[in-house]
Amino acid sequence: MCNLSDDTLTAGGPPDIATITAATAGSSWGAYHPVHTALRLRKISVNERWEDDPYKLEVVGEYALITSDELLSPTARASQWAFESQAGQIPALWYYDGGDFYPLTNSAGDFFPGLVTDESLVRIKVQRNFAGVPYSWLALQNHVNSSSYLGCNKNTIKVVAVDVVRNAEEWNNSYQEYYTATASMMYRQSSHLLYLPDVGFNYIDGGERRRGMVFDEKNAEWVPSPGPIALNGLGALVPTGQPAILSRRVNPQANLEAVFGTP
Repeated sequence: MCNLSDDTLTAGGPPDIATITAATAGSSWGAYHPVHTALRLRKISVNERWEDDPYKLEVVGEYALITSDELLSPTARASQWAFESQAGQIPALWYYDGGDFYPLTNSAGDFFPGLVTDESLVRIKVQRNFAGVPYSWLALQNHVNSSSYLGCNKNTIKVVAVDVVRNAEEWNNSYQEYYTATASMMYRQSSHLLYLPDVGFNYIDGGERRRGMVFDEKNAEWVPSPGPIALNGLGALVPTGQPAILSRRVNPQANLEAVFGTP
């Protein structure tokens, strides 16, 4: 309870909230509790004419555990990061033999249709407050990192979602409106490139496109190949052995660090 003097009332009514806070809480928003020093002032409310007495104000202070980030205005707070692993699957197109890397085919060089293997993914979330709608965040959906980001190689992190909501809160005894943006990114160790076996029914020979042929021993003649033939990544035939694996990027690249920052 706070008592007012005659001078206060005749000078235009009760004092402003800053004066009341200084006189009762000892400081301002975020001040430490005088006894429980782990708690800090997060809210103060004032009721005039306490017990119908024009000289009295009821001042109620709310104290709580407040992080240093919460002491800042909503739009000045640091970004919040979270990392979560989840199961995933990718096409099984290669295998390791010791430290070497080979296409995963049968002994005749044919890939196994529809074969997949497990690959753990990491969902990365970053959240930040803005005074206005962060269109620079929204524009990065479906982009992959153009260079190393968060210690991960380029093309391994993809922006899969950006959500923006409008929020409001009471901060430092004032009404604050802002936008909260949450970007979800997916890290894939094998990258977000498409990997395609270099196989087909045609090949390039001397700059000309030719049909792949196989020898029909029964009829002793060359006939068009009934199945795809192996290529070397440049359009040429692979007479024996395994086809090359082509990598293709289907998503635009962007400098994600320049927009989302780092933890």
